[in-house]
Amino acid sequence: TKGPGKGSGLGLSMVYGFMKQSGGHMKLCSEVGHGTVVRLYFPRTGSAATASAAPEAPIPLEAAAHGELILVVEDNGDVRRTAMAQLRDLGYRALEAASGQEALAQLNGTPEIALVFTDIVMPGGMTGWELGTAVKALRPDLPILYTSGFSESSVQDDRAHAASRHFLPKPYRKRELAQKLQQLLGEAT
Repeated sequence: TKGPGKGSGLGLSMVYGFMKQSGGHMKLCSEVGHGTVVRLYFPRTGSAATASAAPEAPIPLEAAAHGELILVVEDNGDVRRTAMAQLRDLGYRALEAASGQEALAQLNGTPEIALVFTDIVMPGGMTGWELGTAVKALRPDLPILYTSGFSESSVQDDRAHAASRHFLPKPYRKRELAQKLQQLLGEAT
């Protein structure tokens, strides 16, 4: 669905993650010359499996944020808009960038940015790890939260010194995002 170099090929892995997260599963059947069939199995609403799952406790907004400005760096527009909406729901302000170069321009022009939330795998010449290195050169104390649909070990880079506490795997829930942001912003103060 995207031209060469225009995406990371994570769509199917994201669907798989969402299905597992919701208690469902998927089956994939592919045959050369005939195509591919993807079957998604959702849990029945009102079933014992979904009824027994405890609802997630609400995130206290006053504890989650104090209006800090978060720079969201994500090449996929839909994912970027979703992340920004989640941040606003949590009480943060959000600024967006579609590439590492755009993020650096935003960072240079906006000193009140409190944290950078960046995808690792981005087309266009600058990865999230490389962005992190450039950010640390400009503002050494600025926290950076990395995210990816790939596993952390598959996106590790020798140049990156990000500990696992600075990584949030996709797909993530708003609660997980809130916890990581609280942790990183708390460490920065």
